Amino acid sequence: MKKPMYLLVLTFALLGIVMPAHAILPIPQESGFSGFVNVGVGVIGFESNMIAGNNISDTSGNRIDSLTASPDTETNATPVLNFEAAYTFGETRTQVFAGNQLEDLVRYDTSTLAGLRQELPDKSIVSIAYVFTSFPTSVWEDPYVVNANRSETDRSADGLRFGFDRILGSKFEVEFTWRDITIDTERSGQTQLGLSTTDAALLDRNGNMYSGKVTYTFPFEGLKHILIPTLEYSTYDLDGGAMAFDRYGMLVSYVLNTQKINFVTNLYYARSNFDKENPIYVEKRNDDVFGASFSAFYKKFLGVPKMNLVGTVAAYESDSNIDFYDTGISMASISVLYRF
Repeated sequence: MKKPMYLLVLTFALLGIVMPAHAILPIPQESGFSGFVNVGVGVIGFESNMIAGNNISDTSGNRIDSLTASPDTETNATPVLNFEAAYTFGETRTQVFAGNQLEDLVRYDTSTLAGLRQELPDKSIVSIAYVFTSFPTSVWEDPYVVNANRSETDRSADGLRFGFDRILGSKFEVEFTWRDITIDTERSGQTQLGLSTTDAALLDRNGNMYSGKVTYTFPFEGLKHILIPTLEYSTYDLDGGAMAFDRYGMLVSYVLNTQKINFVTNLYYARSNFDKENPIYVEKRNDDVFGASFSAFYKKFLGVPKMNLVGTVAAYESDSNIDFYDTGISMASISVLYRF
């Protein structure tokens, strides 16, 4: 029996939690605690030939029968849980925080952040946070084993994130993230395929990830309508040249605020271009990444001013020119969001 998929749901819930989508929330004027907690249930489907799950959940079987077929889909009912807690020092306009934020869906990796935000005299906000993997993602030591049981190993990704919001009083925000990616036991292509040492090294998934994002918030009719485009560039400088890639992407978020219900829609597209020819498939890999989510927030749920009933549907697909690397995620959930 499959265990609940806490972390993946946690990631998807965040597609609609923060409004505006990426902006750092204003630091409260008074000292004290603030944040949110979101709890609920959902149904989720996940497909990947590369990801096994994590320490508390599974996403796929440990046997495959082809290196040329797209992965099967696993569907599970699952709880939803995510949060952020912060403490503000009102006089210095400083805030310490810890919690979960949207990171990288396709790698089944929900990050936890612990860090510091500082409001500057011009009301801009700078932040620095340690980004770490709360529960290491489980991947396959050698994903390319056919008609035999594959062995799991842990993948972790720890690093730093820097943010700068409301730059010089504007609505610009920039964010930079660096993470060190570590596979405990990396044996890609070494079990059955008879690859040379040089060719097997091209499949090594260890290395570094660098990502930059630029966001601008466009409010209309006060705050009734908010349009938030985000441009991103990421480079995965992995030890294996066939697994290293550059990704160019754009996220467009639209927020509609009404008296009773707030609606948040996110649309995402990215293109990943890999560095070197894959020694198994004798071609370079390229992925087109599509994502969309829609969330509705019913305000003052059960008459509580700071509590919302939240419904979310979301889908994400990475379509590779090499079918083996196709990945997909879909989800529907309902949860209760409480801000404090």
